[in-house]
Amino acid sequence: MARKTKAEDIDASFIINAFRKNDMNIPPQARALGETEENPPEEEAEGNARDMSQEDTEEKPPLRKRRTRSKEEEYLAIFFRDVRIPARIGKTVYIRKEFHERIQRIVRIIGKDEISLFSYIDNVLSHHFEDYEEAIKKTYDTNSSIF
Repeated sequence: MARKTKAEDIDASFIINAFRKNDMNIPPQARALGETEENPPEEEAEGNARDMSQEDTEEKPPLRKRRTRSKEEEYLAIFFRDVRIPARIGKTVYIRKEFHERIQRIVRIIGKDEISLFSYIDNVLSHHFEDYEEAIKKTYDTNSSIF
């Protein structure tokens, strides 16, 4: 049976930001932002309006700490997403036998056979292009200015 999840345990900003990274309509700078602001402007304005004497007498409640994702959680969120493009639409590419075996083990064990080899490789390449987009463009422009 599936495990029931309590509504309080769901981190809405984590889920929203996971989808922001895939949305190509959002500029890369906005997609790269990890999380949104914790205090909206209305809350900050109300906080500033309080009387100074009140602040001295009242103890502030401890701020809720944001959950920081570990490297493992980040890795799983980035690379173990299912790609909705059928692999047959893609192109055949040859890779080293060692890499193929290694990727197969990663997908089988870490991904629990829930995603395909194609999805994993597609996610790795997407992440690579997002991270190195500026360097790729700059190098491409430098090398393509022959005429």
